[in-house]
Amino acid sequence: MEGQELKDAKERVRLNLIDPLVSRGMVRKRGQKVEDHQKMLDSLEARLAYMAADRLAALAEVVERYAEGPKKNIWPAEVSITNWARRLQEPPASESRLVRSYLQSGAGDAAMSGGYVVELFFYLKKYGAPPNDYSMKEIRERADGNRRKRAQVERDREDGRADPRDLSWLQGYMDTRRRCLDIIKAKQERAAA
Repeated sequence: MEGQELKDAKERVRLNLIDPLVSRGMVRKRGQKVEDHQKMLDSLEARLAYMAADRLAALAEVVERYAEGPKKNIWPAEVSITNWARRLQEPPASESRLVRSYLQSGAGDAAMSGGYVVELFFYLKKYGAPPNDYSMKEIRERADGNRRKRAQVERDREDGRADPRDLSWLQGYMDTRRRCLDIIKAKQERAAA
């Protein structure tokens, strides 16, 4: 997200989250400098720019409910707000620094050549941390199972007897694979430039 699109997205955060809370009486923490509070709000605008307006409005309700201080009118910590936001709407993979950097590393290259990039992607999205050895074993096993399922669904599709749910699963799987390839390709394009 760049340029005008990012500017519009930040404005959406301001209009649906920050401004409504400020108008309801939310204030900065006692002892916090005005500049530091403004930096936190600016950071929220950038970090939550991926969210839809209705989800931001829902997040405003959550933030208001968990406001701090004796009067329940002090902004919660930025990390709390972003964690609540993630529960309401997952950031797209392209927005996740972890997913992007991990897939663009040697581990992502190994996942591509090993045929488990989609499963690695889903693991990173779900757990928000790089996999350990045990998790890698599970990721590879899941990839083997998905490879067999893909082959079966493709055979069934060719024979004209594929279940619509299986076709939908296959489409989602292939869309995710393209998304992973785009993330990896973005690194290669930056390196070539």
